Amino acid sequence: MEIIQIMILLFSLFALSRVYLNIKKRNLDKLESIFWTLFWISAIIASLLPGLVVNIANLLGVDRGVDLVIYGTLVILAYLIFRIYAYQAKLERDMSKVIRTIAIKNDKRTKGKHNNSGIK
Repeated sequence: MEIIQIMILLFSLFALSRVYLNIKKRNLDKLESIFWTLFWISAIIASLLPGLVVNIANLLGVDRGVDLVIYGTLVILAYLIFRIYAYQAKLERDMSKVIRTIAIKNDKRTKGKHNNSGIK
């Protein structure tokens, strides 16, 4: 086993343990838990059986196993960036709604105080 395989294996086992802890703490929903568990198990299998990755790559028309891993990783990263962008945009919209609601309530309170004190 090459040093890089050992490093990938150790990191993947560490990452899988973090996934398990986040599942236990209920920080991940069911779909996220499945995705990350499968992702890190796949990395563990790929580090232990690099020939399997080469065979899958060849079946898919990719010359080298490492190229398949890079292509797959790029697709996954692009998808995750999209999800983060969409989530961030939703948070901004939700914050704007909350801020508007608070501003309107504060404005009504302020106008009510001025009217009760005799200020026009």
